[in-house]
Amino acid sequence: MRVVVVALLAFSVVGLAACSDSGGPDAPPPGRPSATTPERPETRSTPGAEVTLRGTVTRGVEPNCLVLAAEGREYLLLETGPEVRSGLEVTVRGTVRPDVATTCMQGTPFVVDDVELVGGGST
Repeated sequence: MRVVVVALLAFSVVGLAACSDSGGPDAPPPGRPSATTPERPETRSTPGAEVTLRGTVTRGVEPNCLVLAAEGREYLLLETGPEVRSGLEVTVRGTVRPDVATTCMQGTPFVVDDVELVGGGST
C-alpha cells in the first residue's frame, strides 16, 4: 500500500512541475503574445484627453457614421454638425471617449469640439 501512495505522490509532483514549466493550462501557446500584452502608450487613445487630429472624413460601415483616419488609427466623429461630410479633409479638436456607446461599429469615439476645413475656414 505504501508503494502505491508514494507512486501517486511522485506522479502528482511530476505533473504539477510540468504544468509550471508550460505556464499552466491557461497560458498562451509559445510564440503568441498574451491578451494582456501592453500596447505602445499613445496620447491619442488616452480617454478624456483633448487632442487635435487631421485627416479625411469617410463614411462608416453603419449609416450616419463618420470616421476620420488620422495617425494610423480610425476615430468615430461624434457631434460634428451638418457641415462635416465624407470626403472633406479636416482638422478636428476634441476628446477621445472610448467609453461612449454608439451604434457605429468602427473607430474610437471622438467628441468633436471644433472643426476646421483644411485649406478653408472654420466650420
